[in-house]
Amino acid sequence: MATIALTFHPRDFSSGPDPMYECAADLEVLNARVLGRADDLGGSFDSAAREFTDVIAWDIRNLSEEDVQNWRDAAVTVTYAASVAEMWADAVRAFHTERDAQISDWENSRSEKEAAVPAEYQDDRITASHPQVDGWWFTDWGAGDQRRCRELYDELASVREGLATRERTNWQALQDAADETREMLERGPTPENVRRLIAAGNAGWAFLNLDPARYSSLVEDGGLTPDDAEEFAGELRAYWSGDRPLDDRYHELMLVLSMVGTSARQHQRDGTEPAAEEVAFLEEFYRQLEEPYRGNGAGTGVMAYPALMAESGMSDEERQRALGVLGDGLLALSDPRLGGGYDRLPESFRHAVEGTWTNPDTENSAPGTPTALGMEMRSLSDLLAYTDEDLEAGYGLSTNLHLSTGAYLDTWGDIPDPDGVLPDSEQLSHIIDAASRNKDADYYVLTGEHRGGEAGVDHGDEDLRTRALEGVLTHEWHDDGRTARQLTDWLAEDLHSDDPETSRRAGEAFAGFMRTITDADVHEALTNTGVDVTEGDNEYSNASFTQFNGELADSLADVFDAHVHSFANGDVLDADDEPVTGVGDFTPGTNHVRMGAGERALFMQLLMGDDQTAGRVVNSVDVYQQIEAVAYLESGNEATAARGAGQLQGLLERALYLESQDRSADLDEQIERRTQISEFLVREAGDLTKKVPVIGTAVSKGLGLARESIVNAIIDGEYEISPRLPTYTSDETIRRNFGAQTLDYLVRNDPEAFNGGTERADLRTLVAGGALTVERDGEVLTASDIANGFVIDDSVTMTFEKDPDRWSDNEDTGLAGMDDAISNIMDTTRNTAISADPHTGEPVERTGPGREWVEDFTREFGDGYGETRDYFEGRLETFGASPGE
Repeated sequence: MATIALTFHPRDFSSGPDPMYECAADLEVLNARVLGRADDLGGSFDSAAREFTDVIAWDIRNLSEEDVQNWRDAAVTVTYAASVAEMWADAVRAFHTERDAQISDWENSRSEKEAAVPAEYQDDRITASHPQVDGWWFTDWGAGDQRRCRELYDELASVREGLATRERTNWQALQDAADETREMLERGPTPENVRRLIAAGNAGWAFLNLDPARYSSLVEDGGLTPDDAEEFAGELRAYWSGDRPLDDRYHELMLVLSMVGTSARQHQRDGTEPAAEEVAFLEEFYRQLEEPYRGNGAGTGVMAYPALMAESGMSDEERQRALGVLGDGLLALSDPRLGGGYDRLPESFRHAVEGTWTNPDTENSAPGTPTALGMEMRSLSDLLAYTDEDLEAGYGLSTNLHLSTGAYLDTWGDIPDPDGVLPDSEQLSHIIDAASRNKDADYYVLTGEHRGGEAGVDHGDEDLRTRALEGVLTHEWHDDGRTARQLTDWLAEDLHSDDPETSRRAGEAFAGFMRTITDADVHEALTNTGVDVTEGDNEYSNASFTQFNGELADSLADVFDAHVHSFANGDVLDADDEPVTGVGDFTPGTNHVRMGAGERALFMQLLMGDDQTAGRVVNSVDVYQQIEAVAYLESGNEATAARGAGQLQGLLERALYLESQDRSADLDEQIERRTQISEFLVREAGDLTKKVPVIGTAVSKGLGLARESIVNAIIDGEYEISPRLPTYTSDETIRRNFGAQTLDYLVRNDPEAFNGGTERADLRTLVAGGALTVERDGEVLTASDIANGFVIDDSVTMTFEKDPDRWSDNEDTGLAGMDDAISNIMDTTRNTAISADPHTGEPVERTGPGREWVEDFTREFGDGYGETRDYFEGRLETFGASPGE
């Protein structure tokens, strides 16, 4: 293997977070004992507003006020120390997590670049000066491999430069956290320091409960009442409008409001409901903020505050903090799980959310102007941009945010805006980010089906939903769709969850999403967006959304990997030889969704829009085929494994064909996508760490394999597979590749099988041809070392290269000799598989010569591939020769 002479060693910090977390836990135990609550080490006094007499378990009615205050001071001090220790531990953990990610990214990138070094230099150390580019002086002709080495070196150097920036940022963040921790310990539990802890998620109601006079003189004994809400709103209006300068009183008010948001987040996380007083406080608070700017159903109401703050003279930091607190309260108030609901939100906010899309008061009216709607979207963005990323909005609010934003994008998202009065892509992404946190709302937008819903909330009709989805997917996002992909990422992330309900929701959402995007009209809108894209010398005026939103393409590729078994293993024709069409229901356990070949190909076409994603998917197909081959050799069920692998190859080639046709129609000239994505294949093949566990799990669940299955060993990284360019398009390549797969399987699992009738001449051919490596007592043997009497025992280890492209004898007569050697070995070796009978559960054994396994797999693979090819009438774009050629 080549090495590239570049290194990356990020600075380390010797201490880990665990001792600090243990310290925080010990302090919590101490505090529980101080408060007489040894049975409540979790500190429920931090989870809601309560009176001090309820927080402390001792009877303190007869103590003097001075003694009670001393008790308060002690509890506050210990609580503060525990919270600061936890915040420092979080910072240390974040440092190590990022450092580990940097090392992983570096090692993956280095391995990827070194694997891509041309074969001529695979044994070299690539430096800044070696190999020199030494081609013809005016064309560099003949220097392709040398130039490629230079490119790989420079690419890795660029990766290192980016990682060095990340390393400096991470180190500085640790230093800043250390300085902040020291300062906070020195200054003690001031209201401002407590606010920092609350903002960081390391404190809640504890400080207000323990010492309300110190942390909010307006809140008597830690209670929150409608009267408090009225008074809070009146004072904060003066601060936010600039009529009153920010002072300590302002920070105390903001501290209390921050605690309300923290409380809501904790209740969402724990699945509990806050006290009714908290919800009543929030509702009255926003009513008081709304009233001065709205009357008789007209006026800006709470939507006025972002603009007021912008003109108040507040710093950007204070404005963002205030907007975050306002937004958190709105999200909390919107959630029925917390005792709130969409109907309890301020009217002006609801009307801004609904626009003219779902607002019952404007039903059947013409859509508003882009400027008027855009101004409301900008204000919505300001109110949601700084909210707690772990705080969800309620179902009604989240769904309507999705619908109105998507519909706005679909209608006005691509109109020119030379004056900059409309919300830009980044501002709109803040709304999508807030809406996407509620997965039930995402479920509706993707599928059109409600999971419970929210009473009294109008979500418009099916046309609005599909328009909204199209608007979000086809908008030319500033971040290539990184924020918008939250709408679909969970389909893959949650599918293999240990929680059955979470997995079921993701699987059912995938089935509904497939029905939506394979609808003819929706698919047309997604693949012919009207967006102009320039790639090289080609200018496309009607690009697929995945052509310009690469992050969304990558998200769909994650979904494909998670459901790859469903894409591969489905009937093309039913029992009556009629085409299978449509999308069936999700089956828990096996995670299978029955889909027609046409629907599967249409989804995969979307994956071909982005070159990098297309290269990744091509490699995913190869990974799947290799894992299915192992599953066949282990289980003996060639029909399930091989036919699915063949179908998947046919679907990939159909997807390539469809994308090529769309691009050709746009340019009025032939476009072959395989030539455009080929450069990404080797690069994307370099890192299998993400796709192997996902695809392997899909195969394991789809086939119902036991935990001790070799496929599960692949998932766990105990049995490695190597990426390669899939060329399963002719009987010859199928037979060669599966023969190599079978030989590798035997080398790994039963090396003494070669002690039977296997001719040593055939082993010598494989060694000389660069496919087989044989070691005895750690010493690599040459072909001449393998005499006719050579015995494979415990002193001998063998490894086999499954990719024929990496053999030194991979052309003409040399390749023919390798094929003959593998064929001969398949005649003399046997494989045994044991699987469970699907009806009785009894073990079933299948044994036979390797040739039989190879021929069966080749036949079934060819049948699956051929049936798919026939279904599409041969209209495929392949990576190699077609069968029979």
